[in-house]
Amino acid sequence: SHLGSSCCAGIVSEGMAPAGTNGASGALDPRLAPEKAFLPRTIEFIPATSSTSTGVANDANDTSAPGGDGPAPAYLLYPKDKVRVWCEMHEVRRVGRGLRNAGNTCFLNSVMQALTHTRPLQNFLLSEEHSSRCKIGSAHGGFCALCLFEGHVKEALEDGKSAVNPKALLKRLGQLGGKAMRLGRQEDAHEFLRQFLDSCHRSALRAASESNDVPPLVQRTTLVHQLFGGYLRSRVLCLECEDECNTFDPFLDLSLEVHQAATLEKALEAFTKEDKIVGKLRWRCKRCQVDVDATKKFILHSAPPLMTFQLKRFEYVQGQRSKITKTVVFGTSLDLARFTSTPEAEAKYRLYAVIVH
Repeated sequence: SHLGSSCCAGIVSEGMAPAGTNGASGALDPRLAPEKAFLPRTIEFIPATSSTSTGVANDANDTSAPGGDGPAPAYLLYPKDKVRVWCEMHEVRRVGRGLRNAGNTCFLNSVMQALTHTRPLQNFLLSEEHSSRCKIGSAHGGFCALCLFEGHVKEALEDGKSAVNPKALLKRLGQLGGKAMRLGRQEDAHEFLRQFLDSCHRSALRAASESNDVPPLVQRTTLVHQLFGGYLRSRVLCLECEDECNTFDPFLDLSLEVHQAATLEKALEAFTKEDKIVGKLRWRCKRCQVDVDATKKFILHSAPPLMTFQLKRFEYVQGQRSKITKTVVFGTSLDLARFTSTPEAEAKYRLYAVIVH
């Protein structure tokens, strides 16, 4: 499930996505993909332990086995078995109430409706597991994004015919969506989604550990990151000696170019296409000790239970920004197996949310 920049598309999946839209966001089903999903893309690659291994150096010296789930943290902040419980719990609940537009707040409303009906998150928040232990939130006079989110989900799902006024969220817009966001102004839904999830992640991090020295890899084991986060693998192959170098980049969503893609799968094919590194851009091979021709390819090394895609709806030509208005088609289901490090393993997703803003 994910969003794009203003007037962009985002797709959130627990398993997959709906056909033809001018921009959307979708999500996949944890029943179909119990351990796979999307995230924001700051490219900070983690070097592999050696140029010939798919193992990686996690922080200082934690490594994962070849073919594993990417960098291996020394410990987890949130247990994997509990993540699975929230993903596999399928209690039937009524559809939540609508949200009032308080004046150009459709960017927030669309994201909150998608997240409120994201079943694993909904299960977790309704359990009150976080708020019952939180020592930071409103009950203690502080700010906690997860506590605010929990209160909103409860209100949205309670009996009632009138729309919900998300005033508690709007009051904290700068803390939930970033300091640059202002009430009354049109904002970017994808940016709000990224910032909101990051704010929830920070709240979970504070609740899970009082230490300020939590290793970066361990920080990515909060419930939010385990639900939405995965790892991209960048593989560079020397064409002289066939030595392989792998680095891994964490993500919460994937941003896909759609200028030359008519479908979501074509956009994924372009994203994972193998490129040649030749000429002036030749790669320095550590084994050959010279500049060589090589190939480079992005691979989904580990996909999360909830996969989010942003369809990039803008392009820049000669310094001018223009919107891409063509239709991009995607179905209600998606099999990511061929885009992963283990194409023989099942990686099926089902669409559960689309945001067009």
